[in-house]
Amino acid sequence: MHQATSDNQTTQAEVNVDGSSSLVERKRERERVRKRELRKDPAYAERERERKRELRKDPAYAERKRERKRELRKDPAYAERERERQRERYQKDPAYAERERERQRELRKDPAYAERERERKRKRHRERYLTDPAYVERERERKKRYRQSVNSTKNSGNLPLTSNLTETTQSSSKIKGKDTQKFD
Repeated sequence: MHQATSDNQTTQAEVNVDGSSSLVERKRERERVRKRELRKDPAYAERERERKRELRKDPAYAERKRERKRELRKDPAYAERERERQRERYQKDPAYAERERERQRELRKDPAYAERERERKRKRHRERYLTDPAYVERERERKKRYRQSVNSTKNSGNLPLTSNLTETTQSSSKIKGKDTQKFD
């Protein structure tokens, strides 16, 4: 008879709101302080590193982590914060910037990575063509300008229309510097 209905039920956090901090917020803050103190303990820090190392080996965990990152990147506010953080890190830490450039150079040498990147680029290109009419128009204009520049170059006399391009570049390099060709 005196059973509560769903419209008048309240949670403990809603009842214990005093000012700006609720029970849940105070609990989170206590947990943050406790974790901060624990991180100072070398034994705890080592256990945490080991636990995280094991987690990284778990494929299901890695997939969940990637999925969370994917979802976060969709949030414009998060994406902006990340870009700002990266920009600051590059500016404040030249060693980091150099390490990242070197890592990218090494990655680009890897054929599997290069293929994945080409595939990602193709996929993004296809998606933008389907969803962004302004992008389609810009691409159309860019291709049109490119074709015009190629046609104007062909017709300007810089390249013979019937000649093989490789023969032309080889003969022009022979003419340009006979003395500079000797490296032995």
